[in-house]
Amino acid sequence: MSDGRRWDNVSRGCRVTEATQNVHSGRRALEMFVSRADTSRPSGAGMSRCFEAGFDTVFLRYYARFAEDVDVYHGGAHNGGTIGARAPGIPHACPGVRADGSSKFEVVLDTYRPKVEVPSPGPLVTYVYHMDQAGRWGDQFYPSGRVMPERAHPFGEQFVPRPDFIPRQGRWYCYELMVRANMPGLRDGRVAFWVDGELKGDFPNLRLRSVEWLKSNHVTLGVYTHNTRTVKDITLWWDDVVVATAYVGPQTPEA
Repeated sequence: MSDGRRWDNVSRGCRVTEATQNVHSGRRALEMFVSRADTSRPSGAGMSRCFEAGFDTVFLRYYARFAEDVDVYHGGAHNGGTIGARAPGIPHACPGVRADGSSKFEVVLDTYRPKVEVPSPGPLVTYVYHMDQAGRWGDQFYPSGRVMPERAHPFGEQFVPRPDFIPRQGRWYCYELMVRANMPGLRDGRVAFWVDGELKGDFPNLRLRSVEWLKSNHVTLGVYTHNTRTVKDITLWWDDVVVATAYVGPQTPEA
């Protein structure tokens, strides 16, 4: 992991660590720490990189590990990698602003843990702002085909349901998120993600944009919460981040 100079925005709570137990490969990794000393206030950490031209298809590959004692709850919380598009004049942070086809789209490879009976950090989901979302907030897509808010899924007949997956805390995983924007007027957009090289979620038949110039033009790594049930501090490590226009896959043993 570099020292952060290749990233455009780096918030408080981010630091480079050289502690070998917290590094996946090489000598350094990114550590994000979120204090929950005051649970009445939102807290988070993150870093982002913007691309002026934008791309129709973007892959974001990274390794991440939650600290073993993390105890997060959702909603009002996100933790993962993001690929998104912003039209000129639309701020980078614009939660609750609908994706109308020409303003934005956004996909977070997230987790969702609504209750104590579900192990932290909860099952992997994609949190998606898209043209057919149910309300002002993004939809959650589960690998099984469930959509939150509850409704029939928009993924078409080609959708293949897969088991929902809960990452184990204290362990490194290789995550890879892909966002392919649709051709305007068609339902050929796609969101997919892989864990340790295995396709875990695949959501076709999407409409992310209505104009061709709206392209994925930023990626983010981040942790955020304003959920008052999350009372313990959150630590998450990241390493070996790659942004590409084709599938990257896990590192080989020689890497």
